Amino acid sequence: MTTTTIHLPGALNRETSLQLLSSHDLVVQDNDQSLLLKLSDQDGASIAAANESDLPESVPKHLMAASLDYLFSRNPDLTQILFKPALTQRLQNTQLIHSHKENAREGICYRPGLYQDRTLWHWQKGDRMIPEVWTENDQGVVHPLRQEQPEGVVYERYDYQNDVTISFRTINLDQDLDLFHEWMNQPRVAEFWEMAQNREELKAYLQSLLKDRRTWPMVGCFNGEPFGYFEAYWALEDRIAPYYDCQPWDRGFHLLVGNLEFLGKRFSSSWTKSISHFLFLDDPRTTRLVGEPRADNKRLMKLITPAGWSFVKEFDFPHKRAALLNCYRENFFQEIQL
Repeated sequence: MTTTTIHLPGALNRETSLQLLSSHDLVVQDNDQSLLLKLSDQDGASIAAANESDLPESVPKHLMAASLDYLFSRNPDLTQILFKPALTQRLQNTQLIHSHKENAREGICYRPGLYQDRTLWHWQKGDRMIPEVWTENDQGVVHPLRQEQPEGVVYERYDYQNDVTISFRTINLDQDLDLFHEWMNQPRVAEFWEMAQNREELKAYLQSLLKDRRTWPMVGCFNGEPFGYFEAYWALEDRIAPYYDCQPWDRGFHLLVGNLEFLGKRFSSSWTKSISHFLFLDDPRTTRLVGEPRADNKRLMKLITPAGWSFVKEFDFPHKRAALLNCYRENFFQEIQL
């Protein structure tokens, strides 16, 4: 028997475990509730309750979503999962059912739909978005008002493909400044970031970012251990906007991997997909991600391509020759195996 335990960030803040009792029996549970599910691969993958009389009237969405993630992740070629009638009836209001079979009694969950649902991985959960209210910044750029940066973990996902739990959390000056200083002063990092500064200068830099809704400084962790630094930004208010057909909800990020233990294909495969996944989940209005690494940073461009990113063009910033990269929501959720 194999057991997987995942942790849900944000409001739910709970652990959920999944245990495969046999090739066709899966139990998923948290501290309060459990479901025993019967799996079948006849005529396509399907899920039913092992005992319909034990099904609660309202099936917990996070337990069912965890089961779907488990099945999709372990079966890369699977594109949809069918719910048998009893489950379909109890899942009608969960947004996990994306269509129905002709008889309308059996619901269908599609892989791209599940991975655009925030239930398991995102700190906010649900589909709540801040209203689209426009404002003007002190550089005269008119843009949507952005949400304030929350504290703590904002994304957490168990990566079945690479057997690691990856998370992102808003940077904490008390907790992370020494590590940030160490990373920025590594020669391999300083070559591209050009921020090999002292502790107080870097502290002032981070303080300014934490007050600015345009850019969101985060620490990436594998199994709870920090491995890198990420700056997510809104492209419309960023220096990149004049260099392409920028849209109001385009997003981008800068990054560095500071912990040398987490270099390598296994980890890069995880963080490249996960940071992209997080930014698409963070606001459903984001349909494109962009990047502008130095044009000679061929290693980064090679790492990020398997996560659905592609090269667009080279262009000149005032301070560097850059490569424009992008990643589209539709392509990411249709083509990338999370």
